[in-house]
Amino acid sequence: MMKLKKEKGFVLALTILILLALSTFSVAMMGILKTNADNRGTAHKANLVKQAAEYGLERGRLWLVDNMSAQGTNAIVITNSENTAITGDCLGLHGYTNTSNFIHYAYRQVGAAFADSGVDSRLSEYTYDVYVQRIGNHTTTNGYNYIPTPTEGADNLTANQFTSRRLFYRAIACGYGPSGSNQIVPLQVYLSVGGDGATGNVARSVNIEGYFTP
Repeated sequence: MMKLKKEKGFVLALTILILLALSTFSVAMMGILKTNADNRGTAHKANLVKQAAEYGLERGRLWLVDNMSAQGTNAIVITNSENTAITGDCLGLHGYTNTSNFIHYAYRQVGAAFADSGVDSRLSEYTYDVYVQRIGNHTTTNGYNYIPTPTEGADNLTANQFTSRRLFYRAIACGYGPSGSNQIVPLQVYLSVGGDGATGNVARSVNIEGYFTP
């Protein structure tokens, strides 16, 4: 009888230990699953922020294409005819850190929605900024293949001025996460237009020269 009671006590203690172990394991698994879900959510948001920045670059490139496709045969030179005070983290990430200066550009969109809320209300929480700037002329001065144009000062070309040299532009963009997320992704694309046609550069074509992440 005593032996049977001892065996029942042992089985009860063992059962309790097993239940405690299973409970601990379940709590640990729930923690792991939550962490994995949070990580996937963060990665998904970061990917959407990057896509918003890429969309901004494409919006800037298409603006340049549209303007270079204007009717007529005269040369088209788009200059940095606009300017605004340097502010915000986006411009800072692109190297504009002197807030007493102005950024000069040809075109910009600020706070634009990545997608229409009618398409997906969640995507409309992601936004982008984009600036299009002329950055130089094709030449071989000082070992460089173009003359840099300071974009914190006025452009030194006159709009629609004839030139047989290829001109360089860039679009700088930032993608932003939903309000309060503090997620920003800066990207740049370098473009060129014009030329005398001797090297296959069609006067009004827009070529992509490369991408850059600051």
